[in-house]
Amino acid sequence: MKIIILHGLYMHGMMMQPLSYLLQQKGYDTEVISYNTVEIDLENLFDKIDLAIDFEDTNVLVGHSLGGLMLKQYLKQRPVPVETAPHVVTLGSPLQGASIAMKIQELGFGAMLGNSPEHGLNSHADKWEAPQKLGSLAGTTPLGFHSLIVGTDEASDGTVTVDETKIEGMTDHIEVHATHTTMLHSDYVAMQIDHFIEHDRFYRNRHQRNDEPLK
Repeated sequence: MKIIILHGLYMHGMMMQPLSYLLQQKGYDTEVISYNTVEIDLENLFDKIDLAIDFEDTNVLVGHSLGGLMLKQYLKQRPVPVETAPHVVTLGSPLQGASIAMKIQELGFGAMLGNSPEHGLNSHADKWEAPQKLGSLAGTTPLGFHSLIVGTDEASDGTVTVDETKIEGMTDHIEVHATHTTMLHSDYVAMQIDHFIEHDRFYRNRHQRNDEPLK
């Protein structure tokens, strides 16, 4: 089985190598795709995803932050048979927009975001309509600039709020104790991806409620 991984804003594919390695240790073939996150060329990026998909194998699409938004757009514009790619997992992805990105624009620094706001970071009403099962993972360790810039105490991973990682139509959602970037180095996160692929849901022990953050 092959996992195709997309990174988030201001990142490069190298940032996803720790997660890629952890997933390889669990027996998956992985491919990380790099793209320019402030000069997004959708056609070029979507062509890269097309080339990465192995149509003779089962594929899983994993996106961190902005990468999850790119996958949402990809599946809308270039539908992939569910038999080819049955699962999508997003990590800290603001699936209907990011308040921190909108605040940065309000403060007059929107240029630093390039064209990423128009590709999903701006607030937008949406729901998950792709046939693939979507698992959304949110971090709850608020080490980052979100509270400082946005000025709220909403639960977040320091960059994206927990509520921003939710979308109507998703298959499952879970919270983990990680920041926006430390989740990429977490074997626990890799385990949750693996469990979602195998069981169409994230792992919870038998005493844990669906909405209870994992320890």
